[in-house]
Amino acid sequence: MYVCIKCNKGLMDPVSKLDQPDPMDRFQCSFCGHQANIHPFMISITQLATSIVGIGFSLYLLIHHLLDAVKAIQLSNAGASSSHFALVLLGCFFVAGFVYTILKAWRNLRTLRLYRRKANTG
Repeated sequence: MYVCIKCNKGLMDPVSKLDQPDPMDRFQCSFCGHQANIHPFMISITQLATSIVGIGFSLYLLIHHLLDAVKAIQLSNAGASSSHFALVLLGCFFVAGFVYTILKAWRNLRTLRLYRRKANTG
């Protein structure tokens, strides 16, 4: 069970909305009514692991196409360099998306740890 970090008295109970058949990750304090999203541990770990692998692949492809674009510029091949630069730009978007997912998963793990730590000390 999670203990409310706002009042330190109530337990955080799962809450479901009318359009959701079961409670997902929304919790509400039974004492003060404080609501929070507490994501499950395995979902956050899975997001973290897959994002790290995705960043690895994206960086590999980004560096590979960046080197090919530089070679095409040195050989004065504008058509090849523009396609490689487009792929480099796409790789940058992928890296940015994976970094965002890592930050979000890290924040979810911090929130989970905060609620669990309160539950263990109470």
